[in-house]
Amino acid sequence: MINTKYIIYSLIASAFFVLGSCKVNKGFEALDEYNYFEAKKQLEKSLKRDKSPSAYGLSLIYFRNDNPFHNLDSAYHYGLLSVESFNEAKPKKQLKWEEQLNFTAATAINHRKQISDLGYEKAVKTNTVEGYKYFIANYPWSNYIENAEKKRDSLAFALAKMKNTSHIYLEYLKNYEDSDWEQEVKSLLYRAQFDETIEPSKTESYMEFIRKYPSNPLVRDAHFQVFSIETQANTIQAYNRFIKRFPSNPFVDDAWTSLYRLSISDYNKESIERFAKDYTEFPFPHLIQQDLQLVGQNLFQFIQSGKYGFMDEEGIIMIAPHFEYAGPFKNGLAVVTKQGKYGYINKNGELLIDYQFDDALDFDQARAVVEVDGLYGIIDVSGNFILPAKFEDIGSFSNGLTYVEGEEGYQFYTLDGSLAFSAVFDEAFSFINGLAEVKKGNQKGYITTDGSFVCAVSTGNLRHFKDSIFVHEFRDSMNLMYGNGEYLFKESFDQIGILNNNRAIIEKDGVYGYINGRGEEIIPMKYIPFANYMQFAQFEHNHVVYKKGQKYAMMDSLGKSVLPALFDGIGAFGELIPVTKGKGWGYANKDVRLKIDYKYDYAYPFIKGTAIVEKDDLFGVINVNDEEIIPIAHESIKRISNDFLLVKSGGFFGLYNNNGEVIVNAEYNRINEHSKNLFQLVKGQTIVYYDVSKSKFISLKN
Repeated sequence: MINTKYIIYSLIASAFFVLGSCKVNKGFEALDEYNYFEAKKQLEKSLKRDKSPSAYGLSLIYFRNDNPFHNLDSAYHYGLLSVESFNEAKPKKQLKWEEQLNFTAATAINHRKQISDLGYEKAVKTNTVEGYKYFIANYPWSNYIENAEKKRDSLAFALAKMKNTSHIYLEYLKNYEDSDWEQEVKSLLYRAQFDETIEPSKTESYMEFIRKYPSNPLVRDAHFQVFSIETQANTIQAYNRFIKRFPSNPFVDDAWTSLYRLSISDYNKESIERFAKDYTEFPFPHLIQQDLQLVGQNLFQFIQSGKYGFMDEEGIIMIAPHFEYAGPFKNGLAVVTKQGKYGYINKNGELLIDYQFDDALDFDQARAVVEVDGLYGIIDVSGNFILPAKFEDIGSFSNGLTYVEGEEGYQFYTLDGSLAFSAVFDEAFSFINGLAEVKKGNQKGYITTDGSFVCAVSTGNLRHFKDSIFVHEFRDSMNLMYGNGEYLFKESFDQIGILNNNRAIIEKDGVYGYINGRGEEIIPMKYIPFANYMQFAQFEHNHVVYKKGQKYAMMDSLGKSVLPALFDGIGAFGELIPVTKGKGWGYANKDVRLKIDYKYDYAYPFIKGTAIVEKDDLFGVINVNDEEIIPIAHESIKRISNDFLLVKSGGFFGLYNNNGEVIVNAEYNRINEHSKNLFQLVKGQTIVYYDVSKSKFISLKN
C-alpha cells in the first residue's frame, strides 16, 4: 500500500515538473521566435515553478526595445529576481535548466550586468545627483558604481559651491563620506563659517567666531585680525591695551615686542631702563639685558671677501660679514641687503625686519622710508607700516610731519601715520622752521603745521624771507609781503636777495643796497652791480665786498669802510683778508697793510689762524706768518670742518688738523666724516676708522 502510494505521488510530481518545464520551454521557444505575447504568457505561468529562468526570460522581454512591453524598471525587477532565486532551486533543477534551456547562473548574472550598464548610461545621460543616487542604490553590483559615485559627488559639490553656505557644506560631508572633494569642501566650510560670522573691523565678531568654531583652522586668522584691529594705531597705548584685554591671544608676544621696540625707539639706556621699570611683566627680559649691553656699544662697518659685517672699537668681529651691504646703526638698527632685498638688523646681528624691500633708508625719529615695487612707504622700528608702500614720493620728517605724493596729489602725514590735515596740494616741500612751501592750482604759498596758509599768491612766485615776511616775485619786480598780502614797500625792487648775516641785497634802477630782516634799509642803494654780484656781494662774517669804479672795497654790516677801493679782488673777511691787485693774491689786515705778499695764484680766507692757498695748480696751508704748515704740494685741500682739512695727493686722500699736523696719511681712496671726531677711511675693499679724540685707528683684527 505504501509503495503504491509513493509511486502514484512520484508520477504526479513528475507530471507537474514536465508540465512546468513545458511552459518555460514554450516561453523560451516563443522568445526565440520574437513572439513576445506568447513568450510573456508562458513565462508568467511558469514563474512559480521555474522562477529563475522564467524571470530571466521576462527580463529579456522587458529589456528589449523591439516590443511593446519594453520597460527598464521591469527588466531590472525580473533580472534581479532571476539572479537571487537561482540558488533557491535544487541542483537537479539547475542542471535541468542548463540542459534544456542553456540557462545558468552566469547567464542571469551577465544579463543583470547588461541591465545595470544600460542603467548607468541612463544616469550619465540625465547627469543629476538624484539619477546617480538611484543608479548606485539599485545597481550595487555594477562595475560603474565607483564612476557613478564620483560623478554624483562632483555634481553635488558643484551645487554646494553655488549655494556656498556652511549648512550646505555640512550636509555634503554628512551625505558623501570619503568623497574626493572632502578636503576642499572642508576648506570651503571653514571659510563659509568665517564669512557668515565675521563683520570686518569688528573685534566682537571675530571673538564670536573663535567661540563658535574653536576647531576651525581659521581661528588663528581671527586672532590675528583681532590683533591687527586693536593695534592698528600702532602706538604704545594701543599695544598696551591689547595685551591687557587679550592675554590669551597667540599674537600677544608680537604685541609685547612691538610695545618694547616703540618704547625704546630712540634707543638709549634711559629709555630701556624706564621700560624695564614700567613693565615688570615683560615676557622677554633677555631682550632688555641684551639691549642694555649693546646700546652703548659702537659698531663699525667693515668689508671682508666682498661682504659687510660689524666690528667693535678693538676691531673684534661682532657681526659676521655675510651682508651684500650694511649701513650704519641708527635708532639701534642698520640697513642690510641680501639677494637685492633690504631689511634691518639690531646690534646683536638679529634680523628684526625681514628682507622684503627694494630699497630702504636709515631710521630717523624711529621711522624709515622703504620702497616696494617702485612705490614708497614708512615703517617703524617694529617693521610695521606706518604708511603703506603706495606713494610716488615721501619727504623727510620735519616738525613732526612729512609730505607724501599719492594719486590725488601731495598730503602731509604725522609720525604716527595719520593725516595731519585734509588739504591736498599739487606740489609740496618739507617743513623748514614751521613753514612748508606748497602749490595748489594757481595758488602758491606757505602753510603752517595745521595746513593753513600764512601767505599765498595767485600770480608770480613766493619766497620766504624771514619770520612772517615773504618775497613776492612778479614778472620783473619784487617786493616784501606780509602774510595778509600787504606789501612792506610802496614801490617794488628789481632784485631782493636772500637774508644772510641779517642783510639782504635790494636793487633798483641799476644800484643796490641792503635791508635787514625787518625790511629796514640799513645800507642805502648807491652801489653799482658787478658780475655775479648777487652771489659775491652777500654778507659773510658780517662783512661784504663791493665795487667802486674798477676796484673792489670791503665794508661792515653798517656800511662803514673796512678796505678802500684799491684792489682787483677781495676774498672773505677774516683775521687776514685775501686781496689782489691783479698779479697774484696776498693778505691784508684791517688797517689795509699788506701782511703777506702777492705771491699766490689764489688765496682762501683765514679760519682759526690758517688759510688754504693755491700756487701752480697745487694747494697748501699757511698760517698768519706765511709759514707753510701744509706744503703747497697737494692736488686739492678742503676743510671738512674748522678743525680738519682733507688733502689729496697722488690721487689719494689724507687728513691734517688745523695746526698742520698729519692725522691720516694720504693713502685712502675716500675719507668720510662718520661722526664728530670720527672719520671713515676707505681703501679698495678695506674700511678702517680714525678716532681723533683718542688718536686711534679702528680696524679689523686678523
